[in-house]
Amino acid sequence: MKALAIGLMMWMQANCNVPGIAPEHNFCNLNWDNPAPVIIILPPKELSKQFRIKHGSVPSGDTSNLRGFYLPGTNKIYMRDQDYSNVLYQSDIIHELVHYMQDQNGLLSDCPPHFEVPAYLMQIHFYKKETGVGASSTMMELYKRDYCNTLYK
Repeated sequence: MKALAIGLMMWMQANCNVPGIAPEHNFCNLNWDNPAPVIIILPPKELSKQFRIKHGSVPSGDTSNLRGFYLPGTNKIYMRDQDYSNVLYQSDIIHELVHYMQDQNGLLSDCPPHFEVPAYLMQIHFYKKETGVGASSTMMELYKRDYCNTLYK
């Protein structure tokens, strides 16, 4: 998993011009000189349990489809046990790597849309570039409706 994380971080740095990103969240301005985080693979139920234990939250409140999460202030990403040779599931890691890089660069804030929307945009950007197929995110649209969101409409 470490080699995959390094490869995906290199991809993100080389493809940092993500459509729709607010200037203050531009991935090209990040300091990418960080070691790859540790990726911990867990079965779905254990992943949801760890997410709740570590006080994670999602707008819908439903964690049954949770694919992963980054634990802020650490170098740990928790991911669902799935086939990471599949581009779709690699995009899940991309999403969490974005949060890791945001944390390393001081960009995690009290307004979830300001870190979640960029993560979804990078995830979609990766999937589209790797497959040639468009993608969208229902969760991103939920975050955009959050009261504190001033950057993504």
